[in-house]
Amino acid sequence: MKRPSTKEAPEYYNHYIDLVKSDDVIKELKDQVLKIQAIISEIPEDKENYAYADGKWTIKQVIGHIIDTERVFGYRAMCFARKDKTALPGFDENAFVANSNFHKRTLYELGHEFAIVREANLTMFKTFEEEELSEMGNANGKDVSVRAVIFMVAGHAIHHLNVLKTKYLLEL
Repeated sequence: MKRPSTKEAPEYYNHYIDLVKSDDVIKELKDQVLKIQAIISEIPEDKENYAYADGKWTIKQVIGHIIDTERVFGYRAMCFARKDKTALPGFDENAFVANSNFHKRTLYELGHEFAIVREANLTMFKTFEEEELSEMGNANGKDVSVRAVIFMVAGHAIHHLNVLKTKYLLEL
């Protein structure tokens, strides 16, 4: 699939798209499943609820946020690909995390859930043809293409893996 143009997504999301260095976004999405599983397996149990500063998310919450966003973006891609022109709302990621039970779950459980959600999205994304990939929809008051949403899914995960590396000082 070709990379989205800068006109296919709101400027804010171009940051996520630019983090995806490969043009093969499907391969990137597949590779991230293994990468996140490997990262999770290396985090000591006593660090799972670590936050690098007051008011910041814990490692479990970061992984949970990646899962939540994966679901929201997957739904957006499906709606837009199916030519549903209903404007979709944004979502408050801080409210999602605050009202989750990520802290009560193990990183292993979160990693497993991530893999399941990602595999479901990958199965769907791989069925989209050029016409569906080019479809535009509206989310959070901004127009975005299905292709851009798929790249945003990959870039969002890269962004948070980078945050885990730099702010949480994890060896990734």
